[in-house]
Amino acid sequence: MADPLRLPRIKVCGLARAEDVAVALEAGADGLGFVLHPASPRGVDVATARRLAAHVPSEVTTVAVVVDASPDGALDLLDATGIEMLQLCGAQRAADWNNFPRPLLRRIPVQPGAESELAAWAAFARGFVLDHPSTPGGSGRTVDLHLAAEFCSDYPCLLAGGLDAARVGDAVLTARPFGVDASSRLERTPGEKDHDAVRRFVTSAIEAFRELNA
Repeated sequence: MADPLRLPRIKVCGLARAEDVAVALEAGADGLGFVLHPASPRGVDVATARRLAAHVPSEVTTVAVVVDASPDGALDLLDATGIEMLQLCGAQRAADWNNFPRPLLRRIPVQPGAESELAAWAAFARGFVLDHPSTPGGSGRTVDLHLAAEFCSDYPCLLAGGLDAARVGDAVLTARPFGVDASSRLERTPGEKDHDAVRRFVTSAIEAFRELNA
């Protein structure tokens, strides 16, 4: 049965090359993330994001990752790229986004006190990306899985932060998230995915969710 929220179960993020998109799709990822933030080593421009997203099947959710974008600027990016969903990373205030017309994911740092931010965004965010608090994303650092499990029990969350094939199984079974999200630990160099690492991550995530839901 299709997820009515269109939240991906397994998201591969930081995609910048057509061959990496193809491998993520072949492996079975149902969410692909494109970083539209010039300061990121995985950042792509609007034209590249539009070209990459154009070849993604409609059943796979595309996600534009932005940092400190305004609602108007973010909407322009989605219109220009044809990407379906927006992931907000940075210091945006929930009150500024309550009428945003596209589906939203909100990145939440896994740290004590984050419950108030989760509650503030819950009325209009489709879900949350739980990540390490050290950077807006792509740190490769693991999160407190027991604290993440508390958030996952109350909200639809994608677990991120240092995930790869070796770590995703235990992470899923401990935190029990809706989905998972990986980027930097699937790379050869920033912006260039290791295809074997992508395949193994997706396969391990599929197996972990199968076990979780058994």
